[in-house]
Amino acid sequence: MFAKVESIQAKKSIVLVIVFTLLIACWTSINVYGVTGGEDISVGFELSRELSSAKILLGDEFTITYRIVPQPVVSSGETPDNKEIYLVMDTSGSMNYDLDGKTVPTWQTNKRIDIARAAANKFLDNLRNETNVKVGLITYSDIGAVKQALTSNLNSVKNKINSLNVVGGTNIGDGLRLGYYRLLDGSTDSSADKYLILLTDGEPTYHSTYKKHPYNFYKEDGTAPHFDGGGSKATPKDIQYCYEIAEEFLGQSDIKSYMIAFTKGSNANILEQVAQKAGGEYQQALTSDALNNVYQDIYEQIMADFYVENVRFEEIIPNGLTVVSVPDGFSVDGQKVTGSFGRICYSYDESSGCYTADPKEFSIIVKGSAAGSYLLNSSKLSYKDANGENKTRNFEEESVNVIAVSAPVEVERSLSKEEMLVNEEFDVYYTIKPGEFSIDPDLTPPEKFIVKNIGFSEKFPEGLTVVPADGLTISGQNASIDIEDINYTYDASDGKYKANPVSFAVKLKGTEGEYTLGDNNSSKIDYTDLDSETKAKSFPELNPRIIKFGMPKLKVLNVVRRGEKVDVELAVDLPEHTDYGQIRLEDGSAVSVSGSGGTVQNIQSNGSYWYKDLSIYQTHKVYLWAVSDFDPGTTNQTELITIFSAIDIN
Repeated sequence: MFAKVESIQAKKSIVLVIVFTLLIACWTSINVYGVTGGEDISVGFELSRELSSAKILLGDEFTITYRIVPQPVVSSGETPDNKEIYLVMDTSGSMNYDLDGKTVPTWQTNKRIDIARAAANKFLDNLRNETNVKVGLITYSDIGAVKQALTSNLNSVKNKINSLNVVGGTNIGDGLRLGYYRLLDGSTDSSADKYLILLTDGEPTYHSTYKKHPYNFYKEDGTAPHFDGGGSKATPKDIQYCYEIAEEFLGQSDIKSYMIAFTKGSNANILEQVAQKAGGEYQQALTSDALNNVYQDIYEQIMADFYVENVRFEEIIPNGLTVVSVPDGFSVDGQKVTGSFGRICYSYDESSGCYTADPKEFSIIVKGSAAGSYLLNSSKLSYKDANGENKTRNFEEESVNVIAVSAPVEVERSLSKEEMLVNEEFDVYYTIKPGEFSIDPDLTPPEKFIVKNIGFSEKFPEGLTVVPADGLTISGQNASIDIEDINYTYDASDGKYKANPVSFAVKLKGTEGEYTLGDNNSSKIDYTDLDSETKAKSFPELNPRIIKFGMPKLKVLNVVRRGEKVDVELAVDLPEHTDYGQIRLEDGSAVSVSGSGGTVQNIQSNGSYWYKDLSIYQTHKVYLWAVSDFDPGTTNQTELITIFSAIDIN
């Protein structure tokens, strides 16, 4: 892009010397010119921008599209100046190399001269509909030569370009000298704006002289009588000749010069100095695309009747929004986005009688990274107006609402059993239950939402041991599990998002005691919610009990009286791991009972048993006593219960 601008009086002849040296860089530009009274022209811009969506979900992206529409400027009757252009092209032997300086077969079309021809022809194609333009062609190698005088027949110029041969050294100064004289000789239109576009792929390696001895620089018009120099590399005199032609001829005239370095082999410092001494500008172009862009910039500048320059965009995106992408050439510094358009060129439109310029449109993609409502109100366009005034215009305000969605997650758990024996394994069953939800109807429902980074952790009480299992990380009393994501999918039938529950289990065992699981929120899941916030849910407390040996149970099922005798049916419930049990009297003596296996004293299984032939005149009390099969010394017993109360005979 053009970056530096200088004022030029209206109607002045302008000779743009553009030197291409196969490299990449940026333009320096010139000021408003070409329209009588141009210093009084002030242009207007219609600025607008549009959001692809004013309401988005957290994490979603939206596009801000900006439009700059230059308003027409009514002509006061001036006729656009004629344009006279000389293309000055390098035809030294090195133009047969590729851009990396390597020799290529003659039949290949990636040579420097091929790229230069294509770019120059494209430039001429852009000019084909312009009625006030003439173009000529000068080449230089050992010395300069006019291949085509100024003509409005651009096809003739293209034919000459396409038939160029390359050989010899690089006498840049002689190309500048010859172009200068051809543009300013008496046969040209003295009132026309004049442009000289010079292309070279390297540093100067020859200079022109009057004689072989002494080596006085040749600075007159016409074909140089002699040349001398380094041939394949620059000598101080080769460089000095360029400097003097640029400074004494171009720099002392109304000529503006442009030097563009083309290829890595170019000596950019020399070329930049030549441009400065000529009062001109400098650019580099490393690729064929870059060279085409340079020619396009030149075309726009030449055909512009006036323009505004230093056109620069700036916007500070609010915190909470993240810039995702910007146009090529723009830059992002934190929340600030900046971009330069160089100049906006106005050309005369005969059909409307106005000067018009092409609109510009560009887009920035932004992501909502934090929930909230954001006002976009810092977008501005600064520029140097056609009348030389520095101005700033603001784009209209826009707002965007970033909406965060949360998943209604609940948790629950249960025990496989509440009472266990010592070292008997039992399970804690956990379930994560994602609740249903819906979103703002103004939002386009995404296909799914995902609750991520779900992790379970619990610190179990001392005395309990976590049994190892796949996927379970154990560290002392702490256990953790990485849980799969919860995927919510959209159900169009009712407009809600739904997800399946997630279940898992932890197996425990332990020593005798009563335990509380999950006190002080020690059993929980952590997860990244749909609003990108890290959240936690605690599981409810559970109270498992671990015993050495269970408690037996005894109750009366039935009482049958037979005269002065009574039979009592008892329900016996022995704990697990019982060796045997006994129905005992208050004094501890065991009694015999009848069951399905006959009459026994040592009961081996649960069931109903009859204690028979008891006197109705006595109160009978018994208890159930049980012996552990782990340890004969471990016993448990029920309380003493009354199974029959004596009949009162008084």
